[in-house]
Amino acid sequence: MRTYRIGICSTDPEYAAGLMMALNQISRGEIEAVVFSRPEVVMTCVPFREPDLLIMDDWRAEGEETAEKMQELEKAYGIPVCRLTEQPSEEGIFKYQSVREICKALLTRLRDARGVVPRYSGSIAVYSPLGRCGKTALARALACTGGGRGMLYIDMEEFTEADVHSEVLYQIKQRIPDIYEAVVREQTMEEGMMILRVSGMYSELKDVQPEDLKWLHEQLLQPGRYQSLIYDVGSAVLSDISCLQVFDRIYMPVLPDDVSRRKVDHFREILRKRKLGELLLRICPVELSEDAIRTGDPQRILQCLEECA
Repeated sequence: MRTYRIGICSTDPEYAAGLMMALNQISRGEIEAVVFSRPEVVMTCVPFREPDLLIMDDWRAEGEETAEKMQELEKAYGIPVCRLTEQPSEEGIFKYQSVREICKALLTRLRDARGVVPRYSGSIAVYSPLGRCGKTALARALACTGGGRGMLYIDMEEFTEADVHSEVLYQIKQRIPDIYEAVVREQTMEEGMMILRVSGMYSELKDVQPEDLKWLHEQLLQPGRYQSLIYDVGSAVLSDISCLQVFDRIYMPVLPDDVSRRKVDHFREILRKRKLGELLLRICPVELSEDAIRTGDPQRILQCLEECA
């Protein structure tokens, strides 16, 4: 069972403290709630104790409205923010309903935001700043979903075992309209999934820019073509970390040891310093079991994905 961290920021400190204690008791370990006195305090504490969700009511400080604070937090730190409302509202969480209903609404929002049911539509990247964490195994498991129908696994790792002689990268750079036909010619069926290897040289892949990928997505995700593009992305092929912005969703395999945690924390801090904190809203960390990584069994891997979401 995953424990979600929730930050509560309210102009009524007694209400915030009471809600925190009630949520921690009623959720039975699914929620770990903490109280922040002001939005600014959340920002200073983020690198050390990052909430999965921040809930806050109307807060006016230094002339800024609550909505502006919410946008600032979401964009800068990649923290979803939800408003506590005085009246029932679909846009927020009603403050004065029972704590059990608040707990239920929060868990529903958290699970939807992080994706308990994996979202396969659109462009998906599997990327991690760590090595030997099951990145390729996860990407292949996603590409095998539903027998691979409508899925295309795109190999963008640093090294590939197969010799690749593809015209796809050239057509991407030249914006040749019949790129879909070229992709169909170049793709191969392996282990029940469609695979496209764009290039066998990481130096060529490193030349792929965000605008190239955006154009490719426009061409391939049209009706009657592909439902999902699953990218297996190696760190060395990214010319700029901002390339991750072109993906609808990013699954990031992680490892439980302290060294790996520090590397992931450092990666997240780099995103924030580069003003790419909004990317964190699209990143879904996934911890695969050693058995799932070793066997490469798609069902075991997807089960780990659902448990981590």
